Amino acid sequence: MLLAVRITLLRRLTRVNLARFGPKLAEALVTRSQQVKIRRSFVSRRTAAADEAVALYRRLVQDRPGRHEVGLARALVAQGSVPDDRTVGSALAQGREAIGYVEDATDRDGLVVLAAAQLMTAGHLALDAPRDALSLAEAARETWSRCAPLGAREQVAVARSLTLLGYCRAVLGRPAEALAAREEAVELFRRLPVWTRLRYQPARLEAVTGLADSLVSHGRWAEALTLTTGAREDLTFMSRLEPLRFRPALGKLLFVIAKCHTGLGEPEAAVAATQEAVGHHRWLAERDPVRHHGRLVVALRTQAGILKGLGRYEEATWATREAEATESR
Repeated sequence: MLLAVRITLLRRLTRVNLARFGPKLAEALVTRSQQVKIRRSFVSRRTAAADEAVALYRRLVQDRPGRHEVGLARALVAQGSVPDDRTVGSALAQGREAIGYVEDATDRDGLVVLAAAQLMTAGHLALDAPRDALSLAEAARETWSRCAPLGAREQVAVARSLTLLGYCRAVLGRPAEALAAREEAVELFRRLPVWTRLRYQPARLEAVTGLADSLVSHGRWAEALTLTTGAREDLTFMSRLEPLRFRPALGKLLFVIAKCHTGLGEPEAAVAATQEAVGHHRWLAERDPVRHHGRLVVALRTQAGILKGLGRYEEATWATREAEATESR
């Protein structure tokens, strides 16, 4: 039965018998909110489904305390994971509430939700509080280890935990540990079936970008550049289909590529990569200034640093001045 038809039927049955059909409806709504194929045109539907699932589970918990908290935690994770425009603060609150419901879980269902909540919350903390994110990502990885055997979706979640661990360790000045986590994440993706890798392509490409960045930090520029070749082609293609979603990732990858060319003594290729990266960030800032204005500033400063390292001081000065002007707007 199609999910939409199932949800419609369950809504009618839930009005008659909340206790019997409410949990089934809530789980179907969570499934809708977690669809792997994410397009901006469907975000509002995913948000509505997650919100409805949370509201329904809150009613169930209120009617029968102690029976539906794991379901409510699962719905809260879905609500906080939808890529909409709600604030990071609200997503963090949903993640922390979810963790509170399942932090003492011993059964597999509760542990899976706990790991998902820890990972989601860590992801939202990573930019502003990497140390807190690191501890949560480590906790998520440990929780997943208690859930074995893992299905394909859960193995992807483990790989995402490792990718996040790598990012936090790199930011906190632990490059060797970052490299180890990122290598493990990419290897996990490589062991997945081809169809699963395609379904979770964004997560795989994020892991590849992180590993390439760690290889650059260890002076393994040729190896990193080889690793980025396929990722660049994939992100370029996906950016044509969904530019708002994939151009940020492409811009990040291009800066890694620029560092590779710098290390290999290929200044023209490095400059071209930085220019393309900044171009993507300019495009994004023009169309969504609230979300991407700050990222453009960071991109310009990154460009300035790479240009300075190449000895192109005048161009680096212009990039720095543009970053300052953009930041002051």
